[in-house]
Amino acid sequence: MKLKLINYLVCPKCKVPLQCQIFQQDSELPWEEILQGCLICQTCSREYPILKGIPRMLLNPPPAEVQNTVAGFGWEWLAFDKQIQNTYMTDKVHMLDFIHPTGEGFFKDKLVLDAGCGMGRFLKLGAEFGSKEIIGIDLSNSVEAAYQNTRHLENAHVVQADIFALPFPRVFDYIFSIGVLHHLDKPKKGFSQLVELLNKDGRISVWVYSKENNQWVISLTPIRKRITSHLPKPVLLGISHFLGFFLYLLLQVVYKPANETRLGLKVRRYLPYNEYLYYSSRLSYLSLVSVIFDHLVPQLAAYISRDELESWFKEENLASVVITPRNNMSWRGQGTCI
Repeated sequence: MKLKLINYLVCPKCKVPLQCQIFQQDSELPWEEILQGCLICQTCSREYPILKGIPRMLLNPPPAEVQNTVAGFGWEWLAFDKQIQNTYMTDKVHMLDFIHPTGEGFFKDKLVLDAGCGMGRFLKLGAEFGSKEIIGIDLSNSVEAAYQNTRHLENAHVVQADIFALPFPRVFDYIFSIGVLHHLDKPKKGFSQLVELLNKDGRISVWVYSKENNQWVISLTPIRKRITSHLPKPVLLGISHFLGFFLYLLLQVVYKPANETRLGLKVRRYLPYNEYLYYSSRLSYLSLVSVIFDHLVPQLAAYISRDELESWFKEENLASVVITPRNNMSWRGQGTCI
């Protein structure tokens, strides 16, 4: 934890500033980096440990199904951290596709929150885009991968925290949440909690699974909730590799040629889910396996209609709302606090 992060943290219960006790620092970095310490609330006397360089700002354990979902994603991001570095997952083109129409230049000199940072791939890019400071939060232990991937960046910070009990005041100029809200037990409430942290004229971008065009995935929900989300994670990873091998072949042999050759132009209109699967054909094999694992591991996964997502923005009185489809399988939403 960089010492300057204390300026943006409050007790998630009392919402008051915290005192910092330092037990161990990292002498190799040119700034004050706390490896072990404690954050103390003078109002409620709660103590939040700093462990492995990360403030652990958690109040109460989440419900069992949330814990199961969080544990699954935490295992995934730690397992895939080194395997899919330098693939499309860290490519800024794809990050900007998730938060479209927000562009790279919007980050410049802004205080930014990455709500659900996983292993920190988008947190890292946000820092490189010129954010004044960017803070990544995650409920899972993937924060340890995120910290290691961004600790060398002076403007990047990682906090283990719960979206429903956030340790920040209303200070952010921009908040983005990619693929997180639909895995909460109360997605709309999670969105509202994020909006409460925006400054006037602050912007929020979210990406969620769509209810539209995902009927076949939704029909498999009982299998995911009752079976695959409870399997041992190495077993689920093996299943993901098995499915990934055949899907990768299908994408390379059918969907990619159908979209990139003159002959394929005649047949691609007959291919199901062509836009999404052609996009997927550009992923590396391991990235594709990670996407499959993503769909099999969570006990919680909601599919949000366009009208429902739009209602979230309207009920928070956000202005300049823009909602667009992504690959006809998900929604991107953006709005500004007034």
